[in-house]
Amino acid sequence: MKRFLAALLALAMCLSLAACGHFVSILPGDPGAGTQAGAVGQTPEPEDFFREQDLLGFLRWDEFAAHYYDDTPIALSIRTAGNGYASPVFDRSSIIAACDALRSMTVTGRAGEAGTGSGQETLFTFTMDDGSQYGIAFDNGCLSLSTGLYTVTGGEALWDMAFPGYGGDFDVFDLYFSDSVRAFADGFYENTPVSVGRRSNGGATLASKDPEVVAHVFRLLADAAVVRVEASPDQNIDLTQTTDYIFTMADESYFTFTFTGPCLAVTAAPKYGTVYYWLDGVDELPYVTILPESTVPTFSGGAITGMREDIAQAQAAANGQLEGVTVLGVYVDYNIQGQHGYLTLSGDTATSFIQQVTSINAAADTTTPVGEDITVFVTLSDQSGPIIVFTGDTVQQMVGTNHACDINAMANLRNTIMTLAQDSNNISAAIQSSSG
Repeated sequence: MKRFLAALLALAMCLSLAACGHFVSILPGDPGAGTQAGAVGQTPEPEDFFREQDLLGFLRWDEFAAHYYDDTPIALSIRTAGNGYASPVFDRSSIIAACDALRSMTVTGRAGEAGTGSGQETLFTFTMDDGSQYGIAFDNGCLSLSTGLYTVTGGEALWDMAFPGYGGDFDVFDLYFSDSVRAFADGFYENTPVSVGRRSNGGATLASKDPEVVAHVFRLLADAAVVRVEASPDQNIDLTQTTDYIFTMADESYFTFTFTGPCLAVTAAPKYGTVYYWLDGVDELPYVTILPESTVPTFSGGAITGMREDIAQAQAAANGQLEGVTVLGVYVDYNIQGQHGYLTLSGDTATSFIQQVTSINAAADTTTPVGEDITVFVTLSDQSGPIIVFTGDTVQQMVGTNHACDINAMANLRNTIMTLAQDSNNISAAIQSSSG
């Protein structure tokens, strides 16, 4: 009787599973054995019944595996726990080779439970054209998932790949992953640019046609060493400070290399975004003497609008002399008598401030700047606008060229800034008081 009841119970259980429509056999060697559908790595097979299988199938990356030749990721990055920054490559051949390496891997068994790894994972991330990502982590050669560690074989080519900052012979020009930039660098001495220019914060470009200056700037870039990728650029570098080095070729094409703060800023794939590289060997770049060419007017003294066309345009916009162009706003970064602060001006206040600034007179002779800085960033409605730098009682015409300003006008400018700063503080205090 007991045997009959046990058989009846077993039959009822089988019928119940079959009725659900999701019966999965877990018998060793059974073709139906395997992980159930769901998120990657969340339901691995019981260890006692683990079965070797290809890595991409184990991760359920079937769609990725089927289409990576046609829908190739735009970037592949590596990040190690020891270094903590993601370093990408963008060339299709390297990315395809990495995909092939993953495809050749086999998951052979479990190596440990979740949390038993060394904590020194290496993460590879594939970024697709639509912004989606596929990430895979390894710990001491084992596949690392939230469910534990798994032993793998094959895929040695993945570990032979080089990433900037993580090894490999990368120079500045390699970071652009561009055939044209690479050709520019390799053919520099056969097809030397006719000039090199330097432009700070989108202002006027100071250019030189001196072959020695052109070659010197190129050599500093060519000899620089890639140290690492900046992991948190919005926290660790000033994204408002940019310097462009522009090589102009005989056919009027040009190559621009941009530094944001101390880092080389490279956008190899717009959908991936800008990557900021710390370099070694470029400290001299900002101090290379680039003399003005005939395109830069000689300043004979008078209002600072005579120094540069962009300053004159800002004054004309403030005076209503440019049809359809107005002053959208002014941002001021100041150091005055030991007080460092910022101002954001708009409307009539911005317009009158620009009228005051651009009417300041300066001497024809240049002088060495001494004192605290006032930097004025102007934005016009056509998205143009100058950056005007005052140091002490001098104004910068271009990098390395400063003219002495009228000291009374500079005193008035400082007073205006401090008054506006005080007004801004009072408004802020009033808002906080009312909200409290």
